Amino acid sequence: MAPSWSELPPELLGVVFLHLRCLADRAYFAAACRSWRSAAARASTPTPPPPQLPWLLLVPSAGAPCFVSLLAGSARRRISLPHGAHAGGWLGVAANGWRAYALVNAFSRAWVPLPDRMRVPGHGITTCLVVSAVALSAPPTSRGCIAAALVCGVSNLAFVRPGTDRQWLASGSGHGLQDILYHDGEAVRGFHDVANDEAVTVFVQEGVQGAPALRMAWRSYRMQRRRNPPAPRQSPSAGVSRYLVESRGKLLMVVRRFPSVQHGGGAATSRGFEVLELEVQALPSGDHAASWVELDGGLDGCVLFLARGCSRALEASQFGGFQEGIYFLDDTRFDISLALSCGGNFPCSDIGWYSGSEIMPGIKGFPSEFQSTFSSPTWFYP
Repeated sequence: MAPSWSELPPELLGVVFLHLRCLADRAYFAAACRSWRSAAARASTPTPPPPQLPWLLLVPSAGAPCFVSLLAGSARRRISLPHGAHAGGWLGVAANGWRAYALVNAFSRAWVPLPDRMRVPGHGITTCLVVSAVALSAPPTSRGCIAAALVCGVSNLAFVRPGTDRQWLASGSGHGLQDILYHDGEAVRGFHDVANDEAVTVFVQEGVQGAPALRMAWRSYRMQRRRNPPAPRQSPSAGVSRYLVESRGKLLMVVRRFPSVQHGGGAATSRGFEVLELEVQALPSGDHAASWVELDGGLDGCVLFLARGCSRALEASQFGGFQEGIYFLDDTRFDISLALSCGGNFPCSDIGWYSGSEIMPGIKGFPSEFQSTFSSPTWFYP
């Protein structure tokens, strides 16, 4: 009679466990049986878990959510996850199309509700809103956390203290926004946004932290126009999308070019990227001038994962076998009709990797036939 897999020597099981780089694979390993769980506990006690690459979270129209793990050979893994994503396992979800917003931790199951109404200062009104992306200043359960959202409504930008405020606070500034990110900048710490003209505005909380009502102040850099910026619309069939990423303490902007419509009416596909760094200079007046400067050394060993409000930069050297480059998703547009449950599939076709010189369509393990009436694929940060 052949020996059972549960009878493998604990030392061998420990070696196998430590060769699993993906946290999900380690969880599957520990769930196999009692002896494997004991071996996993012994092996993981003296050794911290390996650094993780983001998981590509998929919420199909039918079936359970799953994800693609680049550290697990791009294999698909099924996991019980809620449906934008942030470090530490936090996800932004809409349980009912454009209502019942919340921040959910996929590991602890902590649930922090978000409002579905927006207060417009100076007008004495509240309105509905549709959230397209969320950025966080800190984990949602920490004191003083503020969430910023790109929204569709009377304003393009809104703020809220999760779990505290009953309504979002609409911003009077922020038209034509492309992305927003919380960044400890050279001049000020706060939410940095970038607009269609590449101007940067910074938003900070005004007043004491525990005030009854949230107030936000904003300031703009005196932007110096960079050489050869992409035109807002180079041709009727061209598009430009911008993302903010923090890398090594610096604020980067990734400019992504794509045709609005392919010949034949197909989906848009990316056709070029630029990576620029924000340089800030103090002026005698107390203001700050800023300009976007193209990186001389390219990505310099970084791997960028693009997503509205939650892009990440990681060091390629921490992940054996990975090269510097840019992973991108199909999120250049936000179709409000999909969020309002008007039917149709979310865009899922323009997904891939940019090496710095060549665009490689698709990500290994991503199903080419994937469709979803719930959400486009997004990154999940374990």
